[in-house]
Amino acid sequence: MTDTGKSSQQLIKEANMNLVFRLIHKNGAISRADIKKITSLSATTVSSLVEELIGEGFVEECGIKKTKSSGRKAVMLKVKADGGFFAGLDVKKNIIRADLYGLDFTLEKSIERSLSDGESLAMGIMQAIGTLSRNKKIIGVTIGLPGVIDPGTNSLISSTVLAADDVKDIYSILKEAMPDVDVYIKNNSGLIALAEKEFGNHGRADNLISVDINDGVGAGILVDGKIYEGSGMGGEFGHMSVDFGGRKCKCGSYGCLELYASVPEILSLTETSSLGELAEKLSFGQKKKEVLQVTRALAFGINNIVNLLDPEIIVIGGSVITLGEHFLDAIKESFREIALIKDKKIVYSDIKENPVTLGGVRFSFDRMFGF
Repeated sequence: MTDTGKSSQQLIKEANMNLVFRLIHKNGAISRADIKKITSLSATTVSSLVEELIGEGFVEECGIKKTKSSGRKAVMLKVKADGGFFAGLDVKKNIIRADLYGLDFTLEKSIERSLSDGESLAMGIMQAIGTLSRNKKIIGVTIGLPGVIDPGTNSLISSTVLAADDVKDIYSILKEAMPDVDVYIKNNSGLIALAEKEFGNHGRADNLISVDINDGVGAGILVDGKIYEGSGMGGEFGHMSVDFGGRKCKCGSYGCLELYASVPEILSLTETSSLGELAEKLSFGQKKKEVLQVTRALAFGINNIVNLLDPEIIVIGGSVITLGEHFLDAIKESFREIALIKDKKIVYSDIKENPVTLGGVRFSFDRMFGF
């Protein structure tokens, strides 16, 4: 991490250490000699950096390099999966999902808890992290929230799901409790987009839009492989108006996409009690007219964002994917009717784990090790 108070020598050392760690992480197993060849660092520097990484518990030796030549065999290095852990949290209205991942992105532990009556969100988050951190060395925490985040203060500016007052002290409370742990508070949709890039089977597109449809509608935007946040409001896709004469939204505008395509609105429009029930009806050819209203609204919103940003791919995720291929095909068909670029790739998410927590872990991992 950059710190203006550090000397240039210390900054160079940290940059080189991150470089060495990234090589070990990327290769799975690599020798000191191969690191020296790739980086052009001296053997002494590589040896010193590796020993420090081993001392920190991030790296370990893992056997001898197999070669046909005689002579001394090189010792291989790999990332020590349990040498440090990252916690990712997905915060919804009354539920907190918390996942713990090792340095190799293996899911170590997962919990989900509801907030009890009178329990503050900050206390719920602290208890979730406390449960995850027993006998574990947590080195990074990222919390995904549904709303506009001020990146300068790590506070929630506005949300149609959470109350800003419930969230305002979370960062300071966590930092006071864990002063040596990196803590980040991010918009959940942005973290989903990062997870789709790094862990989805989409060809690792660097320019990607991830549309998340649950209680609200959000979009994570990746530009050149980085989460685009603007000044905090980047990705408020659900508050793009698709009907200027429509109903008034909680945000103050009219005809917002969230009023037509969020899960509660879909269930209300189709008069069904669950997405599973609606999926079954769609498979029998029922509720097509009502669902077409939803998919057309989504297609118009997606077309607007495609015209602005021209992403390589749009990934649709959230609980709405329960509706299956009938729903996705209807979105594609409506999109092709109105789009300038007819063959834009629109797919469902194929990530099996929680994409908010997984993206959060990847975010704090990247910040720590300079990826």
